[in-house]
Amino acid sequence: MTAHPAGVPGRGRRTARLYAPVVLTLLACGGLAFLAASRTWVEATVRTDGLPSDPVTVTGTDAQPLVPALALVVVTGALAVLDASVRVRWLVGVLLVVVGICGAVLVATGGSSIDAALDDAVRSSTSFTGDNVPDGDRSLLWPVVATGSFVVAAVLGGVVIRMAGAWPTMGGRYDSPAAQADTEDDLWSALDEGRDPTE
Repeated sequence: MTAHPAGVPGRGRRTARLYAPVVLTLLACGGLAFLAASRTWVEATVRTDGLPSDPVTVTGTDAQPLVPALALVVVTGALAVLDASVRVRWLVGVLLVVVGICGAVLVATGGSSIDAALDDAVRSSTSFTGDNVPDGDRSLLWPVVATGSFVVAAVLGGVVIRMAGAWPTMGGRYDSPAAQADTEDDLWSALDEGRDPTE
């Protein structure tokens, strides 16, 4: 009976078990970032004597239109991990790292764009007279959710890069008959030589 190096089979099973959680978490990160961008990040009420008060709100998308676009890239990347070759999966991992870092930095340093979007919203208000610019009441929750989602996506992108060759691919059934035959020959040769073909 052939002895296996200690810990190798268990490590392979642990690696395989990471596959589904990583993909699902990436989908959740993209979805959360997109949801956070659609929520109100700052609000204010424009008040003028003799005119009705006018509440104005600014969403993450209003302030930073690139945030929902990057969130959709994360979702697309997660789906690409499911059915890609090892090389493409590695490239997707690199893309996820870059998008995650860019998204997190964009949200974390986007205070001026939020202020500019609020200023535009106030000036578009029917109650704005030119000298009644209110202070905005900012929400911390949704920017933090968006930033955290992008950070996690970047980390998981690194996991995809590391595990790209260890995870199963769905593309084998689409290989040419010659490629499938070569694979079967390799399996039989390994068995004939007394090696475990699953290693």
